[in-house]
Amino acid sequence: MLPTDYNDGLVQDFTIKTQPTLTYRLRFDGRPAGGMLNGTEAMKQAVFLALQTERFCYAIYSWNYGVELERLFGEGITPYLQARIRSAIEDALLADDRITQVDGFSFERTGRERLTVTFTVHTTQGDIQSDYEFTGGAA
Repeated sequence: MLPTDYNDGLVQDFTIKTQPTLTYRLRFDGRPAGGMLNGTEAMKQAVFLALQTERFCYAIYSWNYGVELERLFGEGITPYLQARIRSAIEDALLADDRITQVDGFSFERTGRERLTVTFTVHTTQGDIQSDYEFTGGAA
């Protein structure tokens, strides 16, 4: 016999609050890091770090964190490669629940084996213009 009344008496006596994006400021110029970031600046740093970390390479990170671009090194810069890079960037960033959409991709070949990708990241904190430089395509 299956129950027909699914109310088991549990009452939601709490409210769900969105946590702030507060994080430590990182510096990449050799000078000491200091201070905290919040809002869109924290999201810019989160996007940068996710795109600089290769997925599945570091045990400290979840398998949902990082980007999968290493296997694309050596491929020719073609529309197929551009589609794969776009998909990898979307997968890496949409794993973060603060990011709602990634769009506006444009690709520019900036060297023999270099491709610059610019795109817009829509977050709960606001929109961010970002870019990624892929260096690994064959000529």
